[in-house]
Amino acid sequence: MSDLWNEKGLCRCCNVVGGFRSLGESYIYEGIEEIYADMLRDSLNIVIRPNSRCSQSYSICEGCVKRLRDATVFKQQVLACERILVQLSNNISKDGVKLESGIKLEDDSSSNGSRDDFSNERNFDIKEGLGLKFHEDTVTSVDLFIQPVVDLDDQPLSNLRRHKEESIPDADWAVPKHSDDDKPHQTKTKKFSCEICQKRFSYNGSLEVHMRMHTGERTIQCNLCNEKCTNNKELNQHITSHHSDGDKFPCTMCPETFLKARLLKKHLTTHFEQKFTCSYCNKEFLRKKGLKEHLKTHTGEKKYTCSVCSKSFGHNQTLKSHILTHTGEKPYVCDVCGRRFPQRTHLKRHIFIIHTGVKPYSCHVCKKQFSSKSYLSVHERQHTGEKPFICEVCNKNFTAYTTLKVHMRVHTGLKPYSCGFCNRKFAQMASFKLHERTHTGEKPFSCKVCKKPFSDNGYLKIHMRVHTGEKPYSCDVCKRAFRETGQLKRHMRVHTGIKPYTCKICNKQIGNLSKHMRVHSDERPFNCNVCNKQFSINGNLKLHMRIHSGEKYSCDVCSTQFTQSSGLRRHRCAHGEKTE
Repeated sequence: MSDLWNEKGLCRCCNVVGGFRSLGESYIYEGIEEIYADMLRDSLNIVIRPNSRCSQSYSICEGCVKRLRDATVFKQQVLACERILVQLSNNISKDGVKLESGIKLEDDSSSNGSRDDFSNERNFDIKEGLGLKFHEDTVTSVDLFIQPVVDLDDQPLSNLRRHKEESIPDADWAVPKHSDDDKPHQTKTKKFSCEICQKRFSYNGSLEVHMRMHTGERTIQCNLCNEKCTNNKELNQHITSHHSDGDKFPCTMCPETFLKARLLKKHLTTHFEQKFTCSYCNKEFLRKKGLKEHLKTHTGEKKYTCSVCSKSFGHNQTLKSHILTHTGEKPYVCDVCGRRFPQRTHLKRHIFIIHTGVKPYSCHVCKKQFSSKSYLSVHERQHTGEKPFICEVCNKNFTAYTTLKVHMRVHTGLKPYSCGFCNRKFAQMASFKLHERTHTGEKPFSCKVCKKPFSDNGYLKIHMRVHTGEKPYSCDVCKRAFRETGQLKRHMRVHTGIKPYTCKICNKQIGNLSKHMRVHSDERPFNCNVCNKQFSINGNLKLHMRIHSGEKYSCDVCSTQFTQSSGLRRHRCAHGEKTE
């Protein structure tokens, strides 16, 4: 792995291998110069220096850069809040002590009291699994010391909030700036304000729900007993106290039972809330917005267009995910294996399928289990023979849409997977991974019988037939059986006489061109471990090894022995002529 570090680089913050940005170089982000090593030092009080043994490891990945920016912005936010608090309380004193700074108190009388208490409170485990602790002499992550301020009895909290909003109307320090490509979700402007408590909201509907707290209006009705509540939290509490059966919450409309009140509340909407039905396929939706988005699949509306390849999409979020295929950005990282994904849903599906091992869906025919309903439905088509997805170019049928998408690359020539070592491109992820292992030498699949390693699980399955004796592929002409399809295809040329390849050097018709070319190149890649004799074909090496092992083929009639099976077959013909 160290060789791979030196070739591609290593993120010093999460140990992910790849070509990343340098910690020491200067970069411009939204018109501001960034040096990530300085940001780590100033915001988190962490100093990272280059490693002389791993020259390419002084770098940081894009995901960690975003977290570092958030940490920097958060420190600025805390400092700005403290400055505002100091301005309000600068002239107020308590017990003869005047508050000169909201960030750090230097008064000797308080240093042995509240300061020590504060330090003792900080002496706790951060993560028990990692064994990390904060002690009195530990530097905090943002290197700040915030202490209690005097009571502001004559300064209501709403005044403090109002002063904060007037001092910094746009609150630029509180919200990190990200472009559409950098951040999947943009922070909404809170333009709706409550006239009573000055709390602000992004949507008018959220403000209307909040106002019920002040007016006491009860508009949310319990579907089980018609009791009315002020908000959803109060409704959850009502269901917990009035409609629970021990530790469970049963639905009175159907046999369903739930472990939490909020799950029962959500389920009841399927019985009582108005449903919106699609006029094309009669599919029902709980929200009008869901129906509106679904209708795009029927109307073909695609108003979001990629500026790079001009491909159009029906949903803006789908376009954002597509753009990541051009930038190569994968901001969501699996904490278990470090694999990166362009979408949060892809990460969640990966964790559930790969790391949890949960397979709740079972095939009713062969009892094979699957982690999702979609995988089960695709598998069941193997039993029914259904192939609903058709290629518009060659009319070939497929059981799954994803298989059709991969097949279309045969016609389009698209090869989205590029090798980072030799820049060779591939149409399929499986072929790409298998090729990369030719560079890394990785062979993660091992035979349980002879411990022979393989780079691909498919090769291992074929190899296991050597031990089991299984030969599932048989010739229709002579009934000879083979372990793999490639062997059967080569054997069929014996009956058909077809030799599909022509040597460009000697114009000879050849069945296996790669083996034949070794005759011209004098390449002999197969060596005998006993006498070091070299061979161009592995089969010739196996024949040669019988000289050392003494293994021979014996005639059933006269017990004559032969080193090759072909010699035994010719000998048996002689016995056949004598018999006739």
